[in-house]
Amino acid sequence: MRKLSIGLSAALLLLATACSGQKTTPPSSKNNSPSVPATSGLTTGSRGAVLADLNGQPVTEEEVMEIIRPRLARIEAQIYALKRDGIDQVIEDRLIAAEAKKRNLSPEGLVQTEVDDKVGEVTDREAEDFYNANKARAGGKTFEQVKTQIVSMIKGRKTSVYRKNFIDRLMAKADIQVYLERPRVEVAAGPSPSKGPEGAPVTLIEFTDYQCPFCGKARPALNEITAAYKNDLRYVVRNFPLDFHANAKKAAVAALCADEQKKYWEYSKTLWEHQNALDVPSLKKYAADAKLDTVQFDQCLDTDKTLKQVNQDQQDGLKAGVTGTPAFFINGQMLSGAQPADAFKKIIDEELSQAKRKKS
Repeated sequence: MRKLSIGLSAALLLLATACSGQKTTPPSSKNNSPSVPATSGLTTGSRGAVLADLNGQPVTEEEVMEIIRPRLARIEAQIYALKRDGIDQVIEDRLIAAEAKKRNLSPEGLVQTEVDDKVGEVTDREAEDFYNANKARAGGKTFEQVKTQIVSMIKGRKTSVYRKNFIDRLMAKADIQVYLERPRVEVAAGPSPSKGPEGAPVTLIEFTDYQCPFCGKARPALNEITAAYKNDLRYVVRNFPLDFHANAKKAAVAALCADEQKKYWEYSKTLWEHQNALDVPSLKKYAADAKLDTVQFDQCLDTDKTLKQVNQDQQDGLKAGVTGTPAFFINGQMLSGAQPADAFKKIIDEELSQAKRKKS
């Protein structure tokens, strides 16, 4: 039994979850290693194993890793995701098979009974309501022109919900231990704005861009999880303004200027609410609205006082494998894009369970 893959029409339903496009390879440092004679095998230089030789100068593993580390981090995350999906699928198939055997049904018959029969048919009213709510995304097509796609999409969503609920009920009765560990990347919080106890068992670091619409869409989920785990979670915001967002870097500078006056959260909330108005006059107006010391703020913004920290955030993000925003690291485990709250909760709960086991 395989999970249903729901394809959405390009005109109405193709959704992305992240802004991307930033240059992803940080500049490599110059080679100052001493000359190492070429050999038929690997040698060891002052910067690790020698992988190649150019005119008597070694190309070391450390130099190469500085360049490819971001790509390796992304590949490792993809490999983990594939393995975890495979584990989940094996568990799901076995649970369905065992339950079907109990009821003297085939696995297909069980899914038909518990999922398909309960989903039922999509009514014309449901389809038309969806069309009216998403008319702007229909590309000028009439309801009749996209009705079949809408019905298929709604039925697919409902099927996914019913199936997930059924699998969740089966999993709740089973003893499941997953030993596969997510790849972790060392990402420091630095002097960045944060909320939650510093000694919390879970640290969530976000690399963000104030002009990225998907970063804005991530706010409700982040607000939900920071409230739900306020005693167990430290949430840190770092900057990753993308090159094609003209006002993003200045907005990041402004947010850190507000942080100097201990008003980052109030100020950043305004930035998220006005993502299409992040020019310098607007940034200064928001500071006045937030009752900041405007003389201090304007001087900080005009001189790019906090730009060094913004640039350091970007470099650290690149080294960690960030290529788009929003990008999150939960105790070093990467989660990309505007994810639902449940995606965060799954990892946070696993981390809290692990921390509890270590204490006991």
